[in-house]
Amino acid sequence: MNKNLLFLIIALIPIFTITAQTQFDNSSFEEWEEIGFGPDIIEPIEWSSIKSSDNQTISGQAPHVWDRSELGNAHTGDYSVYLHTVEVFGIVATGTITNGRYHAEFNIENAYTFTDTVDSQWHTRITAKPDSLVGWYKAKPSVGDFPTVKVVLHTGYAQISALSDTLTYVASSVLSLPEEEVTEWRRFSLPITYHTNDMPEFALVILTSSNGITAKENSEAWFDDIEFIYNDGTGVAEQNADALDIYTYDNKMSVFVQSEQKESYNLAVYDMSGKLVMTNTGLTKEKVILDMNLQRGIYAITVSYGTKILSKKIIL
Repeated sequence: MNKNLLFLIIALIPIFTITAQTQFDNSSFEEWEEIGFGPDIIEPIEWSSIKSSDNQTISGQAPHVWDRSELGNAHTGDYSVYLHTVEVFGIVATGTITNGRYHAEFNIENAYTFTDTVDSQWHTRITAKPDSLVGWYKAKPSVGDFPTVKVVLHTGYAQISALSDTLTYVASSVLSLPEEEVTEWRRFSLPITYHTNDMPEFALVILTSSNGITAKENSEAWFDDIEFIYNDGTGVAEQNADALDIYTYDNKMSVFVQSEQKESYNLAVYDMSGKLVMTNTGLTKEKVILDMNLQRGIYAITVSYGTKILSKKIIL
C-alpha cells in the first residue's frame, strides 16, 4: 500500500472516532435475558426495571410491570417493550424501563433512577450533543393517565426523580404523550433542551406507561426503535422533519405545524406537574390562535397527528 495513502487513513481514524454518534444498545428491544427470577422474568439486554434495582430485597418483592411484547407486535423486528401499570397493596406501580438503574425503597416517593458511572451495565456513555430523542410507541392509558419519555444528558453521577439534584445536568427534556389510545405505531420526537455548554458524558432515559405523579392502574404502553437524532452536520439528521412553531403573547398562543401535507391534529397542554390543562384541535399548514387563560408558568405542548407527535415548552 502507498505509504502516503496509509498515513492518510491512519490520520483520519481519530476523526471518525470523534464524530461517531452515540446510540442505545438494543434500542429495538430484540434481545432479552433472564435476571435471576426464573425464565418468566426477562429484561431487554442493556435496559433495566425495578426487578434489577440496587435493593435485592425490594427487587424480589417488586411487581412485574414490563414484559416483552407478543411476537410481531413491533415497529421493526419481532419485539417491542411492553409496559403496564399495576396496583399492589394499595400502591400504584408504573410500568417503567430505563437504560440506567433503579434505586428502590419501600417508600416509592424516595425511589429514583440513576446512572451508575462505575458499572457499564447501568450506564450509556455519550460524546456528542444530540438534537432530539425519537422513537415509536403505542398506548392504551387509563382515563386521566398518559405515557411519558424522560431524557437527561449529564456529566458524572446523576439521577432522575422529583427531588433530583440537577447540578450535573447538561441537558434534559420530558415528553408527556397524549392522553389517548394509540393502536397504530406513532412516532414521537422529543427536542432536548441544553442548560450548559458542557459536553455530556452519559445519557439517561426513562420510558413509562403512566404519569408518575398520578399513575392509574391498567395503563399500557409499547415502545420501540429509540434513538438520538443529531443535526450538527456530523451525525444522522432528520429528513423532511415536521416542525412545531409556537409563539405566545397576552395569554394567547399562536400555533403553526409545518408538514408536507394538510391533516388534522390534536393539541394538548400540560403543566409541569404533568396535569392536562387544555386541549384543542387544528390543521397542519394553518396558523391557529388560541386563548390560553392560564397562570404564569412553564407548560409542555404536544401536537399529535397521523403517526407523528411534536412537542415544545413555552413560558407564560
